[in-house]
Amino acid sequence: MSVLKANFLLNRHGFSLDIKCEINAQVTGIFGPSGAGKTTFLNIISGLETPDYGSLYIKNREIFNSEKNLNLPPEKRKIGYVFQEGRLFPHMNVTQNLKYGLKQNINQTQFKEVTDLLKITEIADKKVSQISGGQAQRVAIGRALLSSPDILVLDEPFSALDKDLRHRIISLLKPLILKFNIPLLVISHDLSDLLMLSDQLLIIKDGKCSGHGSYYDLIGEQEAISEMSKTGLINSIDLTVDYVDKVKGMMILSNNKHKIYAESRVSTNGYSDKQQLNVVLRPEDVTLALHEIKDISIQNQIEGTIERLIITENKVLCVIDHGFKLIAEVTLATKEKMNLKEGNKIWSLFKAAAVKMNVHGIGNSKEL
Repeated sequence: MSVLKANFLLNRHGFSLDIKCEINAQVTGIFGPSGAGKTTFLNIISGLETPDYGSLYIKNREIFNSEKNLNLPPEKRKIGYVFQEGRLFPHMNVTQNLKYGLKQNINQTQFKEVTDLLKITEIADKKVSQISGGQAQRVAIGRALLSSPDILVLDEPFSALDKDLRHRIISLLKPLILKFNIPLLVISHDLSDLLMLSDQLLIIKDGKCSGHGSYYDLIGEQEAISEMSKTGLINSIDLTVDYVDKVKGMMILSNNKHKIYAESRVSTNGYSDKQQLNVVLRPEDVTLALHEIKDISIQNQIEGTIERLIITENKVLCVIDHGFKLIAEVTLATKEKMNLKEGNKIWSLFKAAAVKMNVHGIGNSKEL
């Protein structure tokens, strides 16, 4: 079933938003420069703005059609909207905010599941003025979820929070999406935020869709990669904590195929064995080799297969399959010297210090 099908045009004060897309992924990140039309796109979906003409479908249910004179009001579109600033009611406490717009088919068990997963049960009786910015955003997300929406849309919900805090909230959001099976559209100016949730992206630039699909496919499209490169390409990898060596300050992480070493600052985090976490690795921090190298200080050496070679100006992006996708950046000269070809076996080498945690101290997140 299609999550969203959009084909519309809006003209306002010299700005034009002309969108044609069909979204089928469970989670899609909306990415693009400021002023591109990302928020307007969500406002149109939600019924807060009306396009000049076109049509909109959510889960195959038509919510707007200019030719049929159909334009469902926001309250009938079954959309859970979380704004950048949360927009909680200041005269209500947390529980009252959560229950605003609560659907009758939500029982107490489901209510508790949402509050427990978002770690807001303990602040249920507090006033909005007594909670932190991170807590307020989690309450806003919970309120949207409890309205039983067909789709959840988040407009830069983490931008006012520091990086550590917003990544903790994202880590709480992921299991909610899986548990309640609600499609999610989320805007963020930070690529690492979006890739923590999904590799599916919709890139909006100059009021048009300039790319839509998997992150690893989009880097092969000139218009899309030129936009993503402005903030820097990254590798975003979900791994499991196998072991934390508190003496040596090292962590051993894994997927189903490889062990990966990373630094662990034990004084500032609370990682536990078998914990799921997300790490980022810059393409320029990955070195390629044709075989494993002995007697070298680089601890991470993993074998994979070159899936794709993408030439951009004077450099080459290598997409390598290690059981997870990894982008490495080399020069054209290196490509020729190593005779790199799609389908070749290759070794990716990177230092433990290059593996950056996307969530710090999630085990100690009571003040989130």
